[in-house]
Order: sequence, then structure tokens, then C-alpha cells
Amino acid sequence: MRYFGYGSNLDRVDLRRWCADKRMPLGRYEPVGVAFLPDHALAFHYFSRPRGGGALDVTPTFGRAVPGMLFEVDDDARAVLDRKEGLGVRYERREVAVLRADGEVERAFTYGVMEPFREGRFIAPTNDYAAIVRRGLADFGLPSAPLEAAAAGEVAGFPPRVFVYGTLKRGHCRQHLLGPTDHEAATITGELVDLGAYPGLRSGDGVVHGELHRPAEMSALLARLDPVEDFEGWDQVERSMYHRAIVRAEMASGVELAWTYVYRGREARPRIVDGTWRGE
Repeated sequence: MRYFGYGSNLDRVDLRRWCADKRMPLGRYEPVGVAFLPDHALAFHYFSRPRGGGALDVTPTFGRAVPGMLFEVDDDARAVLDRKEGLGVRYERREVAVLRADGEVERAFTYGVMEPFREGRFIAPTNDYAAIVRRGLADFGLPSAPLEAAAAGEVAGFPPRVFVYGTLKRGHCRQHLLGPTDHEAATITGELVDLGAYPGLRSGDGVVHGELHRPAEMSALLARLDPVEDFEGWDQVERSMYHRAIVRAEMASGVELAWTYVYRGREARPRIVDGTWRGE
């Protein structure tokens, strides 16, 4: 079974120490790959007595994402996680849709604070707890900006940009949907297929050329784009023509993670070999 970890359980040293203290074998706890919990944000609004301060939770937040890791776990590892998280006492187990680094959607379980224990205010974490989470993020090469924002009582604008490669590009028929934004040329790894009036992005080892945009308000932009891209939400992914994904975009000024839309069709389509859609 797959588990999405986003907090102290990213730090395997801390997890193994807890297992040793409780004399519980960890079982199978193998990292599968980087993943993101879409339309959620990190929050410190729960006081943990064992930690002596705020402990992390994930809360639905449209247009944001939480970086973490997918782990393959067995029954022993899940029993450890259930007890460590205080299942049914402080945290509850939730089934969620997560985005893998290759843009595909996968179902996993994670933990969130139960409603009675959310205090509706910021509760600062201890330096030790924040350092444990920070160390786990660093071990897996994950961005720490969402953690640092949450530890300051804020919500990070993560990811801060949108990568577009078709009709949303400047000079094409849907550019107006983006509104005024800062933008620059960028590329991502993948392949484009020709769907006639517009292209579709699929996973692949080619290079896709497009634009990286930084909107003033990400949630408002995605609320406009989701219906246009026929994305019906994380509980209706199978019915959607496209789904949102997070990709690694390269530009002249560096590399940044960004939202984009991935085509879900599996039928044979002509490939746009050079990765640039010129269309209408």
C-alpha cells in the first residue's frame, strides 16, 4: 500500500528512534518517489504535547500543493504510523490523490488532524520539530518553502507558476485567460501530441517548449483554467480530459516547479516531434 508522508515521518532517523523507544518493528517503509498533495497546504494549528509545540497538518487549499514522498508500506509499517500519529485520538487516516513526479495521479493514504484538535490559530512549532521536518525534506531533495511559510504562520504560494504549451500561449486564442502576468520562455520534459485545434502533453523523454507564467493570484487563475481544460477535480480524474500536474520547468534564469495540464487520452495521436505547438 502507498503512504504519502509530508512531515516528521520524512525523517527516517526520527521514525526509527520512535520505533526503538516503543519497541515496534518498522516493517517495510520504502521510498517510491517524490509526490505532491494537490490543492492542499501545510498548517500549524494543532498543539502536540509530545513535540511541545505545533505539529503539521494538511488543509484543503485550492491552487497550492504540499511536497512529500510516496512510500510503499506493509501492515507493520502502517501499524507503526497509526500509533505514532495517534490514529483516532489526534489524527485520522485519509485517502488522497497525489501527483507523482512524472505527472501521473496515484491514490495513497496520509494523516490529518481531527477537527476537534484544530485550534483555529497558528501554533508555532519548536525549533527541534521544524529541524526534523526540514532534514527529511532535504534528504529527499524536496522544497522547504511551504514548511518555512507554515512555520511563520503563512501559506506559501507553491508552486508559484503555470507552464503553458498550447492555446494559452501568447498570440493564441486563449491567452486572455491568463490575464497580465510575468512570463518567460521555458521547457519541460515530455512529449506533445496533436489533437487538432490544440495539443496534449504526455509523459516522455522529449523536450516540450512553452511559457512559464507567474499570476498575481494562482487560485483565481486555476479556477478559470480547470473547466477550460476539462479537469473535473481529484475525485473525478478518470472522467477528465486533462488533469493538473506539477512539472520541473527550465528557463534561462533557472529551474522552477510549476502547474501544468497533462492530457489523459491514451489513443494513438501524431506526435509534435520538435515539442513546439504552433497551431492557431
